[in-house]
Amino acid sequence: MICKNYVVTGEDVNDFMVMESTSYISYTVRLLYHFLFYNGFSKEKLNTLNLDLHEGNHELICYKDLMFTEHFFVELTHFYIDDKINIKSCFFNYKNECCAEVTKEIEWFDPLRSEIIATPKQILKHFSTGYQA
Repeated sequence: MICKNYVVTGEDVNDFMVMESTSYISYTVRLLYHFLFYNGFSKEKLNTLNLDLHEGNHELICYKDLMFTEHFFVELTHFYIDDKINIKSCFFNYKNECCAEVTKEIEWFDPLRSEIIATPKQILKHFSTGYQA
């Protein structure tokens, strides 16, 4: 649905120069924000609409390490809509080998009422139309 190229930086790796699990989660959320921005929902617009993302559970499966300075791309391939949005991102190295997969739960949060809310319809419609960066 959406792809973006990156390079593993020093902030992403541990002492052995291997990308850390928290970095995979960070890139997944970053790509989701990119998708929202492309569809007209910048962080500023989300703030104006009193919407925030609430991150839930995640699952990370690593097949192969991504190393410091290695080029890779992330592909958000699936969105499952129910009470939560479950996104799946796949990380590919420069050889186009799948190195890792992240499945993450996302919910929408209303900071004024301090509660989780259903996905707004104006955002929900973009999860079925597709996008390619």
